Amino acid sequence: MLVQKAARLLIGIRRVALLVAAVETRLYKELRLRVARAREAITISRRTYMRLPKLLAGLAVASVALAACGTSGGTSQTIKGTIKIGIDLPVSGSDASDGQPTQNGAKLAIKLAGKVCGASSHSDACFTLASFPLDDAVNGAHDPGQGAKNVQQFVADSAVLGMVGPFNSSVARAEMPIGNTAGLAMISPANTNECLTQEPPDGHCAGQAAKLRPKGGNNYFRVCTTDLIQGPAAADYAYNKLGKKKVYVFNDQQTYGLGIAKNFAAQFAKDGGTVLNSDLGGFDPGSTNDFKNQINRAKSLGADVVFFGGTTATKGGQIRKQMLGLLDVPYVAGDGISGNQFAKDAGDNAANSYFTVAGPYPQALPTAQKFNADYKKEYSQDVGAYSAQAYDAASIIIAALGRAIDDAGGNMPTRDQVTAQVAKTQNYKGVIGTTSFDANGDTSLKIITIYKWASATDTGGTFVDQVTVS
Repeated sequence: MLVQKAARLLIGIRRVALLVAAVETRLYKELRLRVARAREAITISRRTYMRLPKLLAGLAVASVALAACGTSGGTSQTIKGTIKIGIDLPVSGSDASDGQPTQNGAKLAIKLAGKVCGASSHSDACFTLASFPLDDAVNGAHDPGQGAKNVQQFVADSAVLGMVGPFNSSVARAEMPIGNTAGLAMISPANTNECLTQEPPDGHCAGQAAKLRPKGGNNYFRVCTTDLIQGPAAADYAYNKLGKKKVYVFNDQQTYGLGIAKNFAAQFAKDGGTVLNSDLGGFDPGSTNDFKNQINRAKSLGADVVFFGGTTATKGGQIRKQMLGLLDVPYVAGDGISGNQFAKDAGDNAANSYFTVAGPYPQALPTAQKFNADYKKEYSQDVGAYSAQAYDAASIIIAALGRAIDDAGGNMPTRDQVTAQVAKTQNYKGVIGTTSFDANGDTSLKIITIYKWASATDTGGTFVDQVTVS
């Protein structure tokens, strides 16, 4: 019995031993496999380590290439320098409500573009774009002397190849000879005095356009139409739409103010109305603050509308404010009172005041919708009267820079090359419409928009009409 039990025990021990041996064999094989894989990994890591300097060098080259280049259609683009676009506008004092939104439009165009490359033959040659904004206002009002100094500053900087501005025609008269001598392309978003570019048949400009270009040739352009269009449009609105027949005129005796006043008066008389004061109510904005004598004169003559030729900075709002209770009739002016500082200055008498703008109403333009949204996103406010014009002025310069880079063989172009390309602008599809420049630098886009101020707290005026002149 004992012998049988011992035999069975031995058999059980042998089976367990065999099982353990099998497990040990499997574990041993698995361990060898893992050791082999580990050795292989170590070998690969060593090889990779040995190649690391070459890999890092390759990455460095790629990083430099990506930093310096973009790709467009498979063509590498190299940044070769920086080109600046000057912006000269009044952005302080009473003129700031006109100038600042205009400056914003130009700066937005430059920021969104970021760089400019050759337009076709040298699309690989690119330059970073930078804005160079300066203020031409002194003591709260636009100043021709300061404008001239600003252009001299642009000219002294070799990286400045184009300029947006100025806003006021009197400032343009001071700046244009300097820009012309240097060959600096200037595109104004808002100058409307016709004598800056034209010599009308009646000779009233007395050859100013030629005198403003001492070097000869033309370097000055504008994306807004002139007072030969704006003044008559305001007169037609006053006579035909407001139904007014007797106008009393004020003007600040400056280039823009006197010019638009003359054009308004001529058209108002042509329409059948009466201009009550042939002297057009000229005054010195630097020394005149009390306008009640002229207002009472207008009342005694039976005026049913007043026209003001000038700007907010030259007392446009003060005249309107002083009319309250003395002469309660509509007040009409040009784009010089388009900024909301006018409404603030006019105070309780801001309502029933109308102004024209040399350009379209951007909120209604399909071509301006993206611009309107981009502007609101960037500045947290709606566009100003000349924001879109300034955006297109800067964009036209940028387009001309691209063509000029080609002319320069992919290098930094000269100012003359840029000006030559701006002059060739034809059918440019922009925010405000399609722009072409004639030989004088004037735009083909002849649109006038009319707005109405509602109150002292009105921020931009209410659109009332738009006129297109073919």
